[in-house]
Amino acid sequence: MLAALVLTAFLAGTPVSEDSLASVRRADSLRVAILSAARFVHLDTTQCNPGVLRTFPDSARAAGAPGATDLLARLERLVIAEGVENPIDTPLGHALLRGVIGWEAGFVRPNWDVPDGAPTFNSIAAGMAGAFWNPDTKRCDSFVHEEPQYALLPPLTNFTMPRPPRTALTIGFGEKGLLDIRDKFFASHRSDTTAVLTYAHVIATVLWRDYAVVAVNRPAEQMGVMPLRQGAGGSTYVFHLTDGEWRLLAIVRTWT
Repeated sequence: MLAALVLTAFLAGTPVSEDSLASVRRADSLRVAILSAARFVHLDTTQCNPGVLRTFPDSARAAGAPGATDLLARLERLVIAEGVENPIDTPLGHALLRGVIGWEAGFVRPNWDVPDGAPTFNSIAAGMAGAFWNPDTKRCDSFVHEEPQYALLPPLTNFTMPRPPRTALTIGFGEKGLLDIRDKFFASHRSDTTAVLTYAHVIATVLWRDYAVVAVNRPAEQMGVMPLRQGAGGSTYVFHLTDGEWRLLAIVRTWT
């Protein structure tokens, strides 16, 4: 990969510094260590598509080696430090955000990042987008009542999103987009004063080389007007680009 990076930069007329190459080597070595420490937990796949969970057992921290939490923190800091000023309004940035929003809305799952040549698997559902087997209805029911989904992204140019197969999805961009989401929700729930708007808010995205860090918050607002003290949580993800596909390296942290 490094040889391809140098060749690409040379053909583009852009010199590649030793510091830049050292950062790429460091990121790739951290990824290898993280993947070596990771284990897959195959959940019951006979019902409701729970996906596959990635874990990092304590037993992986042998012989004084750093734990996965430390490795992920190092990689996250490196990606942010190197890529904080990079634009996200690019084809790769759009592809990443399409995957994140599709995952949050529950109609697509990212594949897990794996070592070269290893089989990959669909991840677990994001947030409350999954389903459970309901013995009363004898079917897979959503954890939350299905209704139109809302997502808020930073300002982007000509961003397109495939239409979800079941649930309507409204995407807003920047401050005006949030106002539009609130207005639309209020208009459709004006008769229900207990209605709560929740939306996936991409609060940070950093792209660097083949890596990305994305943070998503899920605020909750009564009637789309009054922010509630506790929302629907949030998560920070690290992705890795492989064969043109953004794969999930790890769910770094979640909050409620």
